[in-house]
Amino acid sequence: MAEEVIFEFRTVGDILRVTAISSETLTEVTVVAPVNAARHDLMRLAERKLRAADARAVRRIRRRRGQPRGLLV
Repeated sequence: MAEEVIFEFRTVGDILRVTAISSETLTEVTVVAPVNAARHDLMRLAERKLRAADARAVRRIRRRRGQPRGLLV
């Protein structure tokens, strides 16, 4: 199944909050910009931020795999 990205646009005063949610990993990121910013650019920025967050999570998981659990006394 291909991963879908869900975008939510919310206007709060004179700012626009764009939230991107990954349907596969359920990761969520938010980008804040002026209301007059181009929506396509904000969608691209939010999706890149989402991919970066997913990549950081994968690196964090891989790093933990090699670490022993518990305390050495």
